Amino acid sequence: MARRRSSDPEPSLFATSAADRAMEVVPPAPRNVQGEAAAASLPIGVHLGTSSWSFAGWRGLVYAASAPVASLASEGLAAYAHHGLHRTVGLDRAFYEVPSVQTLRHLAAQVPASFRFVVKAHQGLTRPNLQADGTTMGSTVLAHGHGAPNPRFLDAAWATDAVVHPLVEGLGIACGPIVFQFPSLSLGPREVVGDEAAVLDRLGRFLERLPAGPTYAVEFRNAAFLRGRPLAAFVQVLKAVGAVPALGLLPTMPSVSDAASALLGAGWHWSPQRPLVVRWLLGHGLGYEEARRRFEPFDQASAPDLPARHQVADLVAAAQAAGAASFVIINNKAEGSAPRSIDLLASLLVERLHRPPQVPRKASMS
Repeated sequence: MARRRSSDPEPSLFATSAADRAMEVVPPAPRNVQGEAAAASLPIGVHLGTSSWSFAGWRGLVYAASAPVASLASEGLAAYAHHGLHRTVGLDRAFYEVPSVQTLRHLAAQVPASFRFVVKAHQGLTRPNLQADGTTMGSTVLAHGHGAPNPRFLDAAWATDAVVHPLVEGLGIACGPIVFQFPSLSLGPREVVGDEAAVLDRLGRFLERLPAGPTYAVEFRNAAFLRGRPLAAFVQVLKAVGAVPALGLLPTMPSVSDAASALLGAGWHWSPQRPLVVRWLLGHGLGYEEARRRFEPFDQASAPDLPARHQVADLVAAAQAAGAASFVIINNKAEGSAPRSIDLLASLLVERLHRPPQVPRKASMS
């Protein structure tokens, strides 16, 4: 049986904990000594994690080599969270279908009290067009060509009842930022969503009607929202409703350093009430399918991205200096293996946090 950390859920006097029972099904791999040392050196507010957790190629790295692949999704989270550097995880499945409250409670019971989930809100809220079959699943390009508007796009009532309430009820204190990830939107006066100003006006009205409590994060995939008047309006919306930007590292978007610098220049700053949310998704100019084919089974960081790693580390260090918690989600398709990327980033962060923080482009965090 794996040894419990002090922050792990306590067992009852008469039965093992939910985490213990899960690790009997999916045992963890032996802990990495260097990784555990880095975890002990990182502030509690620095949350590093992967984009989902059920990957067969992680056996021997995150899970025991003998761990049953079929049980990773339901019972593997406890073994994942057993590793000290894994303080968060992306609950990406909620983008396609919000898990039941019972399923969410089962997941929350497998993680330590300080662990937080970064949840992708259901894509029905952020995709403006329906597919020909009446759903929002599939290619946004094809949906745009079909031309039917999605009635749930930025629908605050549906978001509250079908997304936010189940997440809060099921995950409890383990519910971290809820990320509204928009696709690349077709913008213009003749488009379903209108231009940037129309999108931001509608976004502001949507966010202000959501229940208070969770941290709401907004991830755009149009670079236009990170420059000029749209950027200034975006920052105003975020400040007005208490939401935060989610910085997605993608080949089609500005670097995380440039994105942060733009936000800071427009008057945004991270603070104890405004956590940093970064999702390191892709690198090296690759698309998702190309990266998947290149990197599977995701057990080696075979394509190091040093510029991105250093920029993320600098931004986390600057946010930490401002008293802001940080949530960094890393996808396997960024460098080849998200758990190994976490180890590498953590080592760099330990170094950064022992010297004065470097704020992107010398902008002030205050």
